[in-house]
Amino acid sequence: MSQRSIERFKALILILMAIFFAEKLVSGKLYFYIGPRFGWLSALAVALFIILAGSYNMVGQQGTESEHEHHDHGHEKTSAWSLLIVSLPLILGTLIPARPLGASAVSSRGIATDLAPEGETSDRTLTIVPAERNILDWVRVISTSPDPAALAGEEADVVGFVYRDARFASDQFMVARFTITCCVADATAIGLVVQSPEASRYADDSWVRVKGTFAKGTLDGQPIPLIVADEITPVQPPEQPYLYP
Repeated sequence: MSQRSIERFKALILILMAIFFAEKLVSGKLYFYIGPRFGWLSALAVALFIILAGSYNMVGQQGTESEHEHHDHGHEKTSAWSLLIVSLPLILGTLIPARPLGASAVSSRGIATDLAPEGETSDRTLTIVPAERNILDWVRVISTSPDPAALAGEEADVVGFVYRDARFASDQFMVARFTITCCVADATAIGLVVQSPEASRYADDSWVRVKGTFAKGTLDGQPIPLIVADEITPVQPPEQPYLYP
């Protein structure tokens, strides 16, 4: 492979990377991996990929075959392998569908039903109308009180995926979501325990909307606040499945 061809191939890889990032950004799939606050960095990356691709094209146009006659075969082989390695993320990103974290990822990360209070953030959460609180809001509220009966009688309306493990009774599951601050590397699973005689009807990782009332209950012998479900409805996953602290 000539040096000119290598430069052109590098430019092609960069253009394809720009298209890949742009498509993920426009479709919203990029936010399966990073928080929206960092979306501008991806837009900047698209612009930089295009600029770099243009610079490689200029190098390729200015060079001639005679200028590269002294490049030996070993160097060409090394360049070809380096191009393959650089292309690998693009190939994998194209072949593997973009998917958000779900119940299968909880086993390696654990799941929480409360969070450490976050000062002003927790204060703001308490001002949100209960019917409009999401799972993150409720988990924060639970964190402000050690009394499992403190929320008794409060009405909840939340959306999340179904999660259960060996701790859960046959009439229980957890309605859960992942929160991310920067990217999926720091993702944390949080959830609320739901109690219903129909709990076993809902498969792990399926998305549901749960309406019900908080009551004092138990999970694995420990007292906790849980939602006694009045209504559980299967729903489609939201466009943005994560919650952001």
